[in-house]
Amino acid sequence: MLKSFSGIISVIIFALSLAISYWWIWAPLVLFFVYIAVFEGHSKRVYQASLEWVTLELKLPADTHKSPKAMEQVFSALHSIGGVGDPPDSLLKSFKAWRGNVFEGKVPDWYSFEIFATGGEIHFYIRCLAKHRSIIESQIFGQFPDAEITPVSDYTSQFPNNIPDDQYDLTGTELGLTKEDIFPIRTYPEFEEEGPGKDDARRIDPLSPLAEALNAFLLGEYGAIQFLVRSASDKWTKAWIKNSKNQEALNKLMGKKEKKKTSMAETIFSGIESSAQSVSGLVFEPGEAPKEEKKKDEEDKPFSQLNPGIQDIIKTTEKALAKLQFQVGIRIIYVAKKDKFLKDRLSTVTAPFRIFSSQALNGFKSASSPEVKDGRNKEAKTISKKKDFIKAYRARAFPEKPFVLNTEELATIYHFPDVSVRVPSLPRVDAKKGEAPAGIPIV
Repeated sequence: MLKSFSGIISVIIFALSLAISYWWIWAPLVLFFVYIAVFEGHSKRVYQASLEWVTLELKLPADTHKSPKAMEQVFSALHSIGGVGDPPDSLLKSFKAWRGNVFEGKVPDWYSFEIFATGGEIHFYIRCLAKHRSIIESQIFGQFPDAEITPVSDYTSQFPNNIPDDQYDLTGTELGLTKEDIFPIRTYPEFEEEGPGKDDARRIDPLSPLAEALNAFLLGEYGAIQFLVRSASDKWTKAWIKNSKNQEALNKLMGKKEKKKTSMAETIFSGIESSAQSVSGLVFEPGEAPKEEKKKDEEDKPFSQLNPGIQDIIKTTEKALAKLQFQVGIRIIYVAKKDKFLKDRLSTVTAPFRIFSSQALNGFKSASSPEVKDGRNKEAKTISKKKDFIKAYRARAFPEKPFVLNTEELATIYHFPDVSVRVPSLPRVDAKKGEAPAGIPIV
């Protein structure tokens, strides 16, 4: 045991002496990569600070009878805005992409659909780049002709500047998916039932529980949700579908045998062991038969022989993948005065997202939170993470690990509630606007 320990110490000392002797080789490389990383971060901050943003508030007529299908059409049209482009397929394109990231700080364009609640009032906003305002407004007016869209100041200015502080506290979460994002969530067609007439449908608005939860916010309480969105190109989507994690999840669902991954160490030791056995003449033990091929019962089953429930999941997944795809992040924040701060308020906002979940398919979960529950100095770490969280919310910072939703899924979780949602605090246009009668005298 002592010999083994002394041997390890000797190896460590030798490695350190080697590193010190040849510092002039590795040190410049390390410093170069550190410099590139710092410079890239600086470039992105400069680029994003140069972007011109606008906040738009949306109000709909009180008698809106539109289903989420209308909002799906809006998202389909907005898929043409910026977003994640094709993955580079050549060395030259890879270099250009790297140069754009490092020296220009460019990031794919994105926008944010948002819901804000305070004092019993609920507001719908869109935060977008000024250059995209016209196309966003035109697509919304195309589906909701009687809507009102007004540029307003950023509602996050209502939050205190430096929180958490002596008077205010906050909490929040970023949502993620329970499974690989190739599997879809429950969408609005599942909340509709056919009525007695040909064109009649009984609709349960999936946003109704969320509207009720936000309607309960009192004065001094602020709750807000960001749906951060950027489109994904067709080539990017095809590459994402072929992602190893997605393929492994599909193979597991279909009962396909996964190929065992062999680590480098296992490969090396396996080779040494095989060589040793070859030398000693013990490659096969006496009486050992060669390995047989896969048995028929281990072969992959054809689709028709799969469980009907699994067949339905695969069909639903294929249907979801046929639609346009977006990278998405969902960030929820709750701010309130400490004397009015309710720890359970955040859960009342996240709970309505459970209705989009399905055990067979996918659903939402809390992926990250500023609350630090374990470890040393957890209070100081929590305060630091809370400050970072609200900073990211105000900046509409796109999450580092977004998930993928299609147009139908997006329209399900963010659309304008129809007339069936009878929450008095929802923003509505009191009367329809009409054109002035012909022939009216002009003063």
